[in-house]
Amino acid sequence: MNNENLTQEEASQRASIISVDTYDVHVDLTNATSDFATYPTATTVKFTAVAGESTFIDYIHQSLDSVKLNGVMLNTEDVVEGSRITLPNLQAENQLTIKGRSYFSRSGEGLHRYVDPADGKIYLYTQYEPADCRRVFPVFEQPDLKAIFNFRVTAPKKWVVSSNAELDREIEDPSDSSITKRVFKPTAKISTYITTILAGEYFTAFDTYTPQAKVNSGTIPLVAYCRQSLKEHFDYGNIFTVTKQGLDYFQDLFDYPYPYPKYEQAFVPEYNLGAMENPGLVTFTEAYIYVSGATASQYESRANVICHEMSHMWFGDLITMKWWNDLWLKESFADFMGHLGAREANGFEDAWVTFANSRKAWAYRQDQLPTTHPIVAEIPHLEAARQNFDGITYAKGASALKQLVAYVGFDRFIEAARIYFKRFAWGNTTLEDFLGVLNEVSDRDVLSWASAWLQTSGLSELSTRRVFDDAGKLSELRLTQTLPPGVPPELGRPHQLKLATYSLEEDKLQQTGLISVEIPANTNNVILDLTNEEKSLVETADLLLLNAEDLTYAKISLADEEGRALALTHVSTIDDALSRGLIWVSLWNQVRDAKLPARLFVNAVAHAASQESSATLLSNLLNQAQGAISLYTPAAQRAELWDSLYSALENALEAATPGSDTQLITLRALLAISAHSPLGLELITDVARGACQSVPGDISAAPGVSCNQTLGWNALGALATQDALTPETLHQARDHNSSATSERGFAYAVAAAPRAEAKEAAFEAVTGDEGLSNELLSATASGYQQGPENLRMIHRDRYFELLLPTWEQRSIGMATRVIQGLYPNADIAEGMVNENPLIAATEEWLAKNPAAPTALIRVILELHDDAVRILKAQATSR
Repeated sequence: MNNENLTQEEASQRASIISVDTYDVHVDLTNATSDFATYPTATTVKFTAVAGESTFIDYIHQSLDSVKLNGVMLNTEDVVEGSRITLPNLQAENQLTIKGRSYFSRSGEGLHRYVDPADGKIYLYTQYEPADCRRVFPVFEQPDLKAIFNFRVTAPKKWVVSSNAELDREIEDPSDSSITKRVFKPTAKISTYITTILAGEYFTAFDTYTPQAKVNSGTIPLVAYCRQSLKEHFDYGNIFTVTKQGLDYFQDLFDYPYPYPKYEQAFVPEYNLGAMENPGLVTFTEAYIYVSGATASQYESRANVICHEMSHMWFGDLITMKWWNDLWLKESFADFMGHLGAREANGFEDAWVTFANSRKAWAYRQDQLPTTHPIVAEIPHLEAARQNFDGITYAKGASALKQLVAYVGFDRFIEAARIYFKRFAWGNTTLEDFLGVLNEVSDRDVLSWASAWLQTSGLSELSTRRVFDDAGKLSELRLTQTLPPGVPPELGRPHQLKLATYSLEEDKLQQTGLISVEIPANTNNVILDLTNEEKSLVETADLLLLNAEDLTYAKISLADEEGRALALTHVSTIDDALSRGLIWVSLWNQVRDAKLPARLFVNAVAHAASQESSATLLSNLLNQAQGAISLYTPAAQRAELWDSLYSALENALEAATPGSDTQLITLRALLAISAHSPLGLELITDVARGACQSVPGDISAAPGVSCNQTLGWNALGALATQDALTPETLHQARDHNSSATSERGFAYAVAAAPRAEAKEAAFEAVTGDEGLSNELLSATASGYQQGPENLRMIHRDRYFELLLPTWEQRSIGMATRVIQGLYPNADIAEGMVNENPLIAATEEWLAKNPAAPTALIRVILELHDDAVRILKAQATSR
């Protein structure tokens, strides 16, 4: 029986019955070096309860050896059902001991085991959020049942082993001196999903944090981990510097010392997330180890994530939401604090540019789907919780907090946070708790603000319109808010924002003014009260930029009469990177909304590429330009656009300063574009050598960039898509330097070949090979999607037939990878929306399967909506 999907009602009922004191957990990894699929665990839980009541504990297991409750052995056949173990006739104080075997994971959920193809070394780590701790040992798996954890891990003596708390002692196995048991000190009182175990042959770097902050924890040890085969690329010095600066900044900002005795950070393979805030031992994807060089935007991204996870030590770990509907209490805050810490503590001036141009694009997309939800969302069960780790909870929530700061003031916001930490430390909270504190310190109507921003869904659209009299003089400036469906006009959505005016002077857009604007909560049409000076600025402006400085969250409609045409040709002449980014955001949204032909956007990017000085903007724009061609342009027009974009970037690469960020970003984009343009064959043939052999010196087209394996495999993938790669070369590359990069690259390239047999094999592997790890599955699916759609037509019926079985047989994470990864590509050549066979097949499946799991239906609804949007945009470009 699959009863893994714990409901909020069940969690609330369980929390009314029990309170957990401690877990004593022993995980035995002695046989992790072998081909064993499982490992033994022994767990003792001490908890109080309402005497005479019954409840259950969660455990997704391979087998159970014994269940002992208050000294009585329970019959496992009577009390075990699926992933739940019933605990009958509880006493006021209880002790439960469970022994069983758990599965090693290859999906990144639970205890993930990875064997490095480079050297055969073994690495294990855990990832639990929101509810995968129960895959490792028995737990009451909900965030409000916090407890103290005592971990013991038996593993090879030569292995590194760590956990949330400090190591207390190491006990050698009396029968085998190569095995030891590591005993860790008790943790603080924390939730199950932020406990963690790390084990394996990790490279380890050490440092010490000596506080410079006035409010501080005192000296604490710093540790950083990575795979041995990556240590030559592991710039842990930079990571430690960012960590120290972040700790200094946040401790003083929050007026609350860092609440844990150590700060460790592990960069691990095949990680499903960017990072996870386990107190005392944060885990990150090893993609943040930059093997092939890094740009300023990549260093900024890593600093942002380090600060994001660090802020969780207060927002999320010290104080945890009661249930997942208040997930925003940690993720929205951390998303905001990550960008704040990257800029204020670590000096990345473009951090808010990245947020405006890249991070919020995620939120804008998510918030326009039919499955959109409020920032504070109803989460009926764990499957819904897992899916709400999305652009709304993170980026929209952070955007709302940025608007809240503009509304109440930064000082009041931080004052509220400081009181909140002291009042609710080590506890669980809800929306009302934080708003109550904020209401105490602010003279603004915080509760109404929250109703409009946090408890409604959808994306407002803001626009300006200048009205001129018969003499050509500005008579008024109107600002209109189009509310999303379901938001009552009488409630509205208030905005504090700014309007910037620009004039074209000597072929350059110069900012001439900045006007503060307020849209009251229940007013959606505003005639701005302008001074005579402001009127003159607005009247003569060639371009109006609403939401200058990016204070609010809304789609900004940039009409031609307000300067859109000029923006397309001159956006790169604006001095301020944030302003440029905001204009690009408006243009990109119009492409997605079928209001701007994709080719015009691509041409604008091609024109601006050689002039864009911001690494974060350039990287994002080149990615968006590729998306505009591959998604929002009819297939018949793509070849010409790919060639024109390649030519423009080839010129930009030639003009780029050797060794610069611009050069590396442009080269990476050219390698990707070369999969679709024959103009790049010479380049990718040259760069691919880095994957097949040791090549001294630099890439000929990019002096200052050395040939390396990562870029080489990018080039091989492009060659495979062009059907210009022989199997011999592909196998030579995999054998030359066996690594995680080569394994992923090989899986992608094999599936990318534009031949029917390659697509068939890839489809079978993704749908049928449950031995594929999370990353290899995604690499195979990504390769499968390359090349003409007619190669994949044969699989469409099978795709829809496999949806329910895939969801039933796989974890939600792996099932989602399969379903999203194999969904067919929409093309206007098959018909408009109302007559398109892909749309029809998707709608038919939804109509025939109303009783399918709600989480699966959500995935299909989102894929359907994306396909409809793609077709509408393609129609605009015809």
